[in-house]
Amino acid sequence: MNTGEKGELLVKMKLTQMRDEHAIFNGETIVSVGYFKEYKSPSKIISGTLLLDSEKAEKELITLCGEMNIEKASTYNKSDVYINHKGYSLKSTYGANSALVNHTNRTGFERVCIEVGADINKLDSIIEEYWQLRETGILTEDVRNDNPLSPFKDHKGFFKPILEYFLFTGSGSRRSKYPAEFILEFSDSLNAENWEIIGKDEAIDRLWPKLVFSMRSKKGMPKNYTLNYCGKNATSIAKWVRVRDNECKGALHIRVAENQKHRI
Repeated sequence: MNTGEKGELLVKMKLTQMRDEHAIFNGETIVSVGYFKEYKSPSKIISGTLLLDSEKAEKELITLCGEMNIEKASTYNKSDVYINHKGYSLKSTYGANSALVNHTNRTGFERVCIEVGADINKLDSIIEEYWQLRETGILTEDVRNDNPLSPFKDHKGFFKPILEYFLFTGSGSRRSKYPAEFILEFSDSLNAENWEIIGKDEAIDRLWPKLVFSMRSKKGMPKNYTLNYCGKNATSIAKWVRVRDNECKGALHIRVAENQKHRI
């Protein structure tokens, strides 16, 4: 279990404690915290020792979580916890940088574009511009939105509903059964005063200048993909694929830049 995963479990414990204390959270008194089941009250005082990097601390954390009905949500679920029956996605700012879109080829974006009413042809044009700039050596694989030459940076309005979908609603392959309404961003699992709540309507506006776009291989691509691939969705996938460093790169990856506060 990594530090971010431990932190998420501790946040859920802290929220349960706050429920028992009738604390105010996101403008209302907490009356319910859980997921498939309501979380039970902790049998002991929750402390930072549970976050220590030791086998003993991890076993204690797992045991206490089991007693409280707390478990890690599936990666297919966008919400990690329900607070007053509203879904929240938990994002640590001290773990590894998490991605908004994790290695997704054109077919995944095509599905999402249909869901949100966006034109995949416009995205094709942006990706084509990216490849032209890569192939002439003007850009490297990772392109930050604070780069004045980024082909992505001027299209926030186009990307906003697409990225909101990936953050709160689903992935390139499916709509989540457990979508999120808010992001709860934390650096200190047990200090709720330092937590930050980010709503769907503001998330992309805040993150946009910090985003990094990359076209990658392997993850997000069909297994052992080559230019002769003729499997499912071959024509769609091929539209974004270019060979770089002897690899077929055609999966778009979008993350927040290193050393940024909001790392969602």
